Amino acid sequence: MSIVGEEVTIIDSSDPTTTGKKGEVVLETANTLLLRTDGKTIRLPKAGTSLLRRGSSGVVGCEEFAGRLEDRLGGRKR
Repeated sequence: MSIVGEEVTIIDSSDPTTTGKKGEVVLETANTLLLRTDGKTIRLPKAGTSLLRRGSSGVVGCEEFAGRLEDRLGGRKR
């Protein structure tokens, strides 16, 4: 499952300056998400970050997206 391309709102983060920001997830790495917001791109750690996905009523912890996307989708293992 990937959230790249989805609109999200940061509900909670280990970096309090990002809490409440809204934007589009543009890239996912093993430990971070890149979010395009307010005309710039910010990097969020997956650990300690919770998101609200647009159109959803539930908060998602980014730990649910732990690791590399390719590994979660059953791709090639390193």
